[in-house]
Amino acid sequence: MKRIFLIGAIFLSAAPAAAALAVSGAPRAALAVSTAPRAHLDSFVCHTAPALADRSVSIRAVMRPVLDTRKMEMRFELLSRSGARTPFVDVPGGGLGSWISPSDPTLGRNAADVWLIPDVVRNLPAPAVYRYRVSFRWRGKHGRVLALRTLTSSDCREPAFQPDLLVSSITVQPIAGKPQKDQYVVTILNDGVGPTPAGVAVAFAPGAATTPGVTPTTTTKLLPPLDVGATNVVSFVGPACTAATAPTVVVDPGHTVAEASFTNNSLTVDPSCPPTTSGPPTTP
Repeated sequence: MKRIFLIGAIFLSAAPAAAALAVSGAPRAALAVSTAPRAHLDSFVCHTAPALADRSVSIRAVMRPVLDTRKMEMRFELLSRSGARTPFVDVPGGGLGSWISPSDPTLGRNAADVWLIPDVVRNLPAPAVYRYRVSFRWRGKHGRVLALRTLTSSDCREPAFQPDLLVSSITVQPIAGKPQKDQYVVTILNDGVGPTPAGVAVAFAPGAATTPGVTPTTTTKLLPPLDVGATNVVSFVGPACTAATAPTVVVDPGHTVAEASFTNNSLTVDPSCPPTTSGPPTTP
């Protein structure tokens, strides 16, 4: 995972401990007002996208000194889980899980000092849920820990952005001069939220053979990839439609495409053989 740290909205760096944004001027006595940990998280952004490189999660941690602070420290952790019933686990890499401190060792000794660390993690695998856990630590003289606080961000849900192929409709058309044959015009729809990565197979299987003892032959054609919401039309010639020969069409019969659902991949022409047989309603 690629990590980018924007330090104090000034420049890019690969190491967040290398810089900070300090605002000085308030008297040190102002710290006596409160000794509670002074930290918060803001600017949380969860960016979802079909492409791995476009998926990211980011947050900004803000830390101010407490009474007698000599050193401030932060630790960013990214947690993830792949299912609702699975526990969150640490995402390794890019400096996650390590304590960092400002490049200016005196930052935090003034009442008005502020340390800002924005953090971005890209290339998030999906489907998964991500959340930040940021720890803040204040140290006094001789490294003594004055206070410790841990905050957790909202969840960032990265869906799989999978395609969902379905047989949208089958139109039955007679063929002039061939009373024993019909043409079946099939519409295939990608009703998912992601494109198909490659061509899509469509299988046409007659319900029964017109010649007793002969097994019906399944015909398969390959369609080009389908974008989100796109349709493609393919035609098959088969036995004239009757209650016995009403065919079934299956898209992606081998389940080679990672789909959101396989329950709508097939459609059988109604035994009454209407001129147009519509598939299940699609999601707008």
